[in-house]
Amino acid sequence: MGGGGWGTDGRIPSRCQSIASTNDGSFFISPFHRTVYPQFDPIINGLQHNGVQHNYALGDFVVANCSSDMSSPPARLYWYINDRNVPSDYLQPQHESTVENDGFQLRQRTLEIRFYIDEKRLGKLKGKLVLKCLARIDAIPQATRESTQIIYIPTTDELRNQKLINWRGSDGKWNWRVCE
Repeated sequence: MGGGGWGTDGRIPSRCQSIASTNDGSFFISPFHRTVYPQFDPIINGLQHNGVQHNYALGDFVVANCSSDMSSPPARLYWYINDRNVPSDYLQPQHESTVENDGFQLRQRTLEIRFYIDEKRLGKLKGKLVLKCLARIDAIPQATRESTQIIYIPTTDELRNQKLINWRGSDGKWNWRVCE
């Protein structure tokens, strides 16, 4: 450990009692188990390109990853769409990476979600989907972190009211613009 109880990565490991179960269903208590809480909210990737939100519509396929901050024990990741837990068939197998720090292991997890934007499965969309990723250490609920991304989906009426304008520029290329 670094000076003053700080880890070399700037995190403060806490020392607490750890309660664990054994194969026969009994429990044991291990004093001074090191716990490192995640300091940052999980990161959601895949919904933006160069910092700009992708445009989505009904029928589009969405792929996004949620990555937890390093912690010990590792955080479990959960995806929600419009505050509903997603079905397991939307999820890919969770990946975990480990680094050693001050004699104990910190873990980071990534969970990918894949789904079609479909009102039959997702219900009435009302122009947007709210994707939330929760990183939770089940035994330590106060260490829960979350991130949210909103996908805006134009309604059929909004799409009908748009006009597509095209013109040939001075460079000879066709240009397109959608106007409302």
